Amino acid sequence: MKIKYAIAASLLLSIGAYAQKEELKALKKLDDKEKPTPADFTEYKRLLDVAEPKIGAATPEQQAEFNYYKGSYALASMMMNPATGGTNFPLALESFNKVLELEKTGKKKYTEEIQKEVLPEMKTAAVTMAQQLGDKKMFKESSMAYYAAYQVDQKDYAILYNAAASSVNAQDWDNALKYYEILDKSGFTGESTVYVATNKATNTVEGFPNKNTRDIAIKGGQYILPKEEKVPSVKGEIVKNIALIYNMKGDTEKAKAAFANARKTSPNDTSLMLGEAEIYLKAKDMVKYKEIIKEVVAKTPNDPILFFNLGVVTSDADPAEAMGYYKKALELKPDYIDPNINLGVLMLKDEQKIVDQMNKLGTSAADNKRYDALKKQRDDLYIKALPYFEKANKIDPNNKDVISLLAGVYQALDRQAEYKAMKAKL
Repeated sequence: MKIKYAIAASLLLSIGAYAQKEELKALKKLDDKEKPTPADFTEYKRLLDVAEPKIGAATPEQQAEFNYYKGSYALASMMMNPATGGTNFPLALESFNKVLELEKTGKKKYTEEIQKEVLPEMKTAAVTMAQQLGDKKMFKESSMAYYAAYQVDQKDYAILYNAAASSVNAQDWDNALKYYEILDKSGFTGESTVYVATNKATNTVEGFPNKNTRDIAIKGGQYILPKEEKVPSVKGEIVKNIALIYNMKGDTEKAKAAFANARKTSPNDTSLMLGEAEIYLKAKDMVKYKEIIKEVVAKTPNDPILFFNLGVVTSDADPAEAMGYYKKALELKPDYIDPNINLGVLMLKDEQKIVDQMNKLGTSAADNKRYDALKKQRDDLYIKALPYFEKANKIDPNNKDVISLLAGVYQALDRQAEYKAMKAKL
């Protein structure tokens, strides 16, 4: 009886193998067609569905062939309907990688085609889509496309860096953190040399993949003015962003550890120091905060941008200290527009509180008296802020934000001529 069962089982397996061969033959016939019809496409899918449950019992060569067709179908589906890319792109990648795995020890029927043609084309298509989505400000979708391209070639960390940057633009902090941490562990710096030359026909600077290609183009006579441009390391930015995102997510301890790691990488990066100082300021650890700030100021005592950034960091926690930093920035650079704007805004920090009190008053004599007193307080704030906004307007007469601020202040002070002039500029 056992022999009979064994014979029956072997017959079933052979029938299944025969069916697989027939389906794979039919798939190959359809795959070879240069212009498949919709009916061909439907039949292709049917054959895949029929063969898939049986493919586990097939030979490695047949499994590789099946996965090649499965990947091809996924790519074709995506081309016909790009909206399915989120499903079909990873399915195609998984199928082609399965083929490569299966062919490692056997006949390499598809390996060269997949490695040299299919995967590079998938990567290029994903990067192109990511760039187009980025141009449309669709940053979340752009990040997904960059990450898909990285999945194709997990040695190309520059693409993952673009995915992280797009995630930041999309305020998708979880994925940004995930990508930055992969980059940090990989040792990626982004530091490189770019080879460029000027196209004589268009008078535009163009990049080349390497020096040899650029030099050949120069010898051909179509390009002139060869240059080599150094791309600086982004290692400091990567570790800084990890720390900043942890800080933003409220994970103070991980943020502190990340900043400490970042400081080791870039010990002279004052933006890192400011980020770390901000953590201790929020935690009300003023001793540590002051310690870091002293270190920052000691490193760059004559940098107006540094003092402006110090003002930004401290404006919420200590407006008086922030005011001192903004004024120091203006001492170092009198035509610096940003401290002027921020000083004016800082002068108005209590405006809303006063307005809220005014709005709650009634019409009694006491309320009217109180209203007048509050209005004077509010007007005093406007008068203090006005010189800074006017100075900012002189520095950049076309700055719409400054014009809008000035219009609001002039209107509140009932200076109609100046208000109308600013309003006209808007």
